[in-house]
Amino acid sequence: MIHENLLILVRSFPDSPGVYLFKNENQKVIYVGKAKSLRKRVSSYFVKSATDRKTRDINDEAKDVEFIITNSEIEALILENNLIKVHKPKLNARLKDDKTYPYLKITTSEEIPRVEIVRKRTENKDVYFGPYTDVKALRAALKKALTIFPIARCKKEIKIEKFDRSCLFFQLDRCLAPCVNKISLENYSKAMKHFIKLFEGKQQDLIIELKEEMNEASNQMNYEKAAILRDKISALEKIIQKQIIVSKNKDAEYDIIGVIVIEKMAIAQILLMRQGRIIEQKHFIMNLPFALEEFEILTSFIKQYYSKTDFIPKKILIQIEIEDENVINEWLSSKQGTEEKVTVLTKAKTKEQKSLINLALINAKTNLSTIEKFQKIKEERTSKGLSELKKILNLKEIPRRIEGYDVSTLQGTNTVGSCVVFEQGEPKKKDYRKFIIKTIEGQDDFASIKEMIKRRFTGSLGSKEEKPDLILIDGGPGQISSVISVLNENLLEIPVIGLSKEFEEIHFPDNRDSLILDKRSEALKILQRIRDEAHRFAVSFHRQRRSKKMIKSSLEEIPNIRTKRINLLLEHFGSIEEIKKASIEELKKVKGIDRKIAERIVEYYKGKWE
Repeated sequence: MIHENLLILVRSFPDSPGVYLFKNENQKVIYVGKAKSLRKRVSSYFVKSATDRKTRDINDEAKDVEFIITNSEIEALILENNLIKVHKPKLNARLKDDKTYPYLKITTSEEIPRVEIVRKRTENKDVYFGPYTDVKALRAALKKALTIFPIARCKKEIKIEKFDRSCLFFQLDRCLAPCVNKISLENYSKAMKHFIKLFEGKQQDLIIELKEEMNEASNQMNYEKAAILRDKISALEKIIQKQIIVSKNKDAEYDIIGVIVIEKMAIAQILLMRQGRIIEQKHFIMNLPFALEEFEILTSFIKQYYSKTDFIPKKILIQIEIEDENVINEWLSSKQGTEEKVTVLTKAKTKEQKSLINLALINAKTNLSTIEKFQKIKEERTSKGLSELKKILNLKEIPRRIEGYDVSTLQGTNTVGSCVVFEQGEPKKKDYRKFIIKTIEGQDDFASIKEMIKRRFTGSLGSKEEKPDLILIDGGPGQISSVISVLNENLLEIPVIGLSKEFEEIHFPDNRDSLILDKRSEALKILQRIRDEAHRFAVSFHRQRRSKKMIKSSLEEIPNIRTKRINLLLEHFGSIEEIKKASIEELKKVKGIDRKIAERIVEYYKGKWE
């Protein structure tokens, strides 16, 4: 199911049009969608009534979600299609199914071309745009386009001799009616080319062409035609005035950087434009040690970000001039691999470049606002949950530091324990501890927990580590009794509870009845996070131990390979796979491995795996 933090994040999304990208635990994009309101649309994936397969898969797999704000729904539609082509998200895989997502088809293979929305693409000379994930938005875009260039939208191929009168669309000025010769084929063909250019994103070229026609008509005193062309130009300009996610230059290759600063925090936003289209966004939080000027922050970010990436775009658009600009340009130019010195960093100057910077800044501001809202909501919920815990558990103080414990074993082998620490409801990973259970033979969870707790609260760990305000055990009364016995022996008074998985039941060490909280309880959510994290940490350590043991056991089968040599081999090569691939000469470089032993290792792995 969806992670609690993700739910909080989504509620802090802006109420603006844009595109959202769901990502899995490996930060791979699994789904891309567009929205009129990002907050409302993305929140809709997490309502209990949602039952469709896509929503269930997103709930199961999504661990993160990002957004890119656009100025309009049409802009979002274009960006969505770009991102789907780039990331190929698996939950958008239905795009490959022609019966699912529509195309816009221009029947250029016919004598009189027409436009229609189709579900299947055939291999002919027709022109296709798409596929589009949102048929509603496609119909809206088509409707606007047809008001400017009213080409035929008939369902069947147009045969001139079969029609003796025009349809209703012509009466409404919504079709040029080539079927009844209301327009010459030459002029209809021109209108069709204009229509195609509009969907190809060549609006600026189209406006220039129409302006030339308008001026020519005006010079010839054909004012009626000039007025029609003027209206078309005006309508086109309204459509494209906000469409800044597609550059006039189809070869534009920019990184567009915007930086926003609020007190001791800054956010750097990058929009990646490739081949004239924005294909991705990235944002980075920068914690500032003290107040810095905007140009200092931008300079620092550029140095750090581009030192970690090999690809340098043709241009990097920035909002202001920065420090050491000439030197940084030389460095970026050298990373591009060009022999000539070129200017990579470019302060936005043209109207388009300034619009792109403005879009980056809008996204930076919104991301910063989202992060702040997310943090605030999270802190409020955590504070509420900790206060609720104090009341439910009858604690003297709010439990600032909570330690969670769990044990992991496989039929009594390689038994390990884990201790995770949460302060103010958040994990404090530097205080996590792993325990290899040493004194217990076979599977005995109670005794294993007892050994782990004893080692935690006695000796060097007991004296150095801060004592918790609450101990949480993954389990019930038996596990709690093991902990209490150790605490009593060492005269420690620390509240202890258990949380069992089956019914999410809270157990107490005294005679109190167990307690089942409402699933929506913030207190329960805190306990679940700690319990699940302790379990994850224990299981992860157990797998790691088993894996190492399996590797060592396979090496131990080779004559004269003892523990010391095994450890040296693993330290040198890093993994069993690298040892298996190593040659005799490479193996000989390891201390204590002579030619005879190296030959044995090579022969063993060739015989066993190849």
